[in-house]
Amino acid sequence: MLALIIVVIAVVVLAAAYAAAVLFLARAVVFPQRARPTKIVSVDDDGQSVVLSSNPLTRFDGILGLLYDNETKLTVLTPGAEVAGDGSTVTRRLAERAPLEGGTEGRAAGNMFTAANVTGTEPVDVAIDTDHATQPAWLYAGVGTNSSTWVLHVHGMLAGRDSALRSVSALAGTGYTSLVISYRGDREAAGEGRAPSTLGQTEWRDLDAAIAYARSQGAARIVVVGWSLGATVALEETVHGPQGAAIDALVLVSPVVSWARTIRYGMTRQRVPRWLAASAIGLLSSRLGARLLGLPVTLHLTDTLPEPSVPTLVIHSEGDLTTPFSATVAFASASDRVAVMQFPPAPHAMEWNADPDRFGATVADWIAAHLRQIGALRET
Repeated sequence: MLALIIVVIAVVVLAAAYAAAVLFLARAVVFPQRARPTKIVSVDDDGQSVVLSSNPLTRFDGILGLLYDNETKLTVLTPGAEVAGDGSTVTRRLAERAPLEGGTEGRAAGNMFTAANVTGTEPVDVAIDTDHATQPAWLYAGVGTNSSTWVLHVHGMLAGRDSALRSVSALAGTGYTSLVISYRGDREAAGEGRAPSTLGQTEWRDLDAAIAYARSQGAARIVVVGWSLGATVALEETVHGPQGAAIDALVLVSPVVSWARTIRYGMTRQRVPRWLAASAIGLLSSRLGARLLGLPVTLHLTDTLPEPSVPTLVIHSEGDLTTPFSATVAFASASDRVAVMQFPPAPHAMEWNADPDRFGATVADWIAAHLRQIGALRET
């Protein structure tokens, strides 16, 4: 009898541990945590270089932004990283002097622009009413005959609108109008608290409202640039959004084209057993998971890849340790509407930072070519 009791207790304990582990992993997906801050170890006397704690981003050779002073100010780190012999620190050059202080914390980031300096003119603050909230957006008016083409820029997870300013910069000389949107869950709407991400499965509604706004302001053609989760949002909009048919082309940067594949990839990198990752995906895809995690909808997570209905350019790198490049390859192989531009190895969503000139030329040329194609088809 005692042996049976011990077995029952052991089974209950194991089951509880398993359930707790699955819930923990599922929660980490929809309530992701930011990486640790970057330690500003020291600044040289002339204020032109800085020693930072070493991490994959500070070691990346591309151009970077560095937030400092409680992340209220931004400076730029030029390309090139000098890693210390013991690997603990990295020395980076500053594009211009900045009042950094050794012994404080900052944050290395992909964005190196402010809303006011990305195009040389300040944007107009726009309020877009959605079924969820009034979402703020930045509007950069276009010029000339191209101004009726609106490019909507959609940022990724754990980021705000500023992270999409790189694609605004890439298109600054084209004459296109740029609208940098926010969406539910990114905490940019007034009074919005922390909420779980629905991984694009409700956020697309805010993109839909932004497209409706653009069309109401005279947009004749619509291009969506989606970064990471923003790519999921864009793809979901083409399937579910009432305004989705108005999209003429997509540009997807480090895209999440399958959340099941991406979650499994990330957990494998964290050495989570495959069966445990599968259980977390199963919980996330269930009504029980939605209730436990406070999700407004039951998520639909599969390995099935979307089939884009419009010309789609994907910019991605094999150096991405967040979103599997293999999923991008499979996505492109399954559709003749998808073109892939592979960039040199770079961290997640850092393709622009690896080669800004190539990024800008690639995106601008591809959009122009496909809009000409669309125009020719409409005339025939």
